[in-house]
Amino acid sequence: MARTTDELIAELCDYLRIPSISSGDGSDEDLQRAADWVRDRIVAAGGSADVLPTQVNPLVVGQLPSSTPSAPRVLLYGHYDVQTVAPLEAWTSPPFEPTLRDGAIYARGASDDKGNCHALLAAAADLAAEGALPVQLTIVLDGEEEIGGHSVIDWIAAQPAGAFDAALVFDAGFVEPGRPAIEIGVRGVITATVTVRTGVRDAHSGLYGGAALNAAHVLSALIAALTPGPDGRLPEPLMAGIIPPSAAEQETWLTLPDPAAELAIAGIAPIGPEALADYYRRTTALPTFDVNAISCRDAAQNRTIVPSEATAAISFRLVGGQDASVIWAAAQAFLRAQAPAGAELEFELRGCANGAAFDPKLPAVRLAHEAIEQATGMPCAVTRSGGAIPLVSALAEQGVPTVLTGCALPNDRIHAPDEHLRVDQYTLGVAMARAILTAFGALN
Repeated sequence: MARTTDELIAELCDYLRIPSISSGDGSDEDLQRAADWVRDRIVAAGGSADVLPTQVNPLVVGQLPSSTPSAPRVLLYGHYDVQTVAPLEAWTSPPFEPTLRDGAIYARGASDDKGNCHALLAAAADLAAEGALPVQLTIVLDGEEEIGGHSVIDWIAAQPAGAFDAALVFDAGFVEPGRPAIEIGVRGVITATVTVRTGVRDAHSGLYGGAALNAAHVLSALIAALTPGPDGRLPEPLMAGIIPPSAAEQETWLTLPDPAAELAIAGIAPIGPEALADYYRRTTALPTFDVNAISCRDAAQNRTIVPSEATAAISFRLVGGQDASVIWAAAQAFLRAQAPAGAELEFELRGCANGAAFDPKLPAVRLAHEAIEQATGMPCAVTRSGGAIPLVSALAEQGVPTVLTGCALPNDRIHAPDEHLRVDQYTLGVAMARAILTAFGALN
């Protein structure tokens, strides 16, 4: 018999109390506690599970057996690690003391990804307990998703070809209240730094300004050269390999929330009216370039110098079909070609992952789409994610059809103070997960 919502929320709150922060100010002990908690829930549901040590944070790998023979093999993925809680004073209630108010549960990880993924795990566990699970489940939870770790990618790479008929990931959500979604693509990501050097030391701007090559000026020009034009496109070498959006995707964009409102939720201004008119293409189906931070000598001091060194932390978001290593090589070549004589460039690659795109006509995607609409009574959008989930890209490279969905809402304040998940959204998530897992029984 399926558990009540109150029972499930109580279990979720127990999970949310574990401060499993991976992004700098957490502890190994708490990450281990969270991994053990997930393992114990899988075992309690009648499955088997292990916590596997890695070079960074533990990986939870478990199995839930099917109630039918020769069942399709499905991989479930989520992550138990969470972001830091800073600034702590901005939280209305303590981030690791789950609090129910105004119909939502407030805690770090409530939406990303403990609450979201717990809806999926709860549905799987209840189906197994009822003898109604029509698929053979492999469950993998990662403790490094928030820090771009590679342990789960290494684990996937070690699995035999054809090990899974489909994968189901609850690490996304609705495009707006009343509108669930399946994301048939994720963007790849390149994170790096570029450093410009124009001399062996800083110089007096009164004596040499106007004649000396300024590293900050050079860096600014390089950034400007990479910045997309009015059409949102990067320089052509960085557009290679793009899989264009389907007609169905483009039709869906017309039905999605107002772009100006989406930017307002984020508290940020648009580049211009052309970006609003082309919002969903730019944020899901085109590669992008952003400067994440700039540093130039001791910039906080009141010094009148011609700086000899300047550094920018940069990132690219790639789309399905693009090879991150090819694009990174092209980006370096492009910037070197733009640099003036006397400027030396140094690059440091920090992270690199390909994007992915799935055909919405794949049986797994089609079955999930129908199941979500049946379970929620709501129209389900088919779109792409603007974010990067390296595991989804790894599954795509192995040819595993992957359904990325979930029950989160855009205003859940993930990665920010007062992160939360509405209880009614969580309940919809459990219903969605039950329906999808049941529908996946038809994959064979």
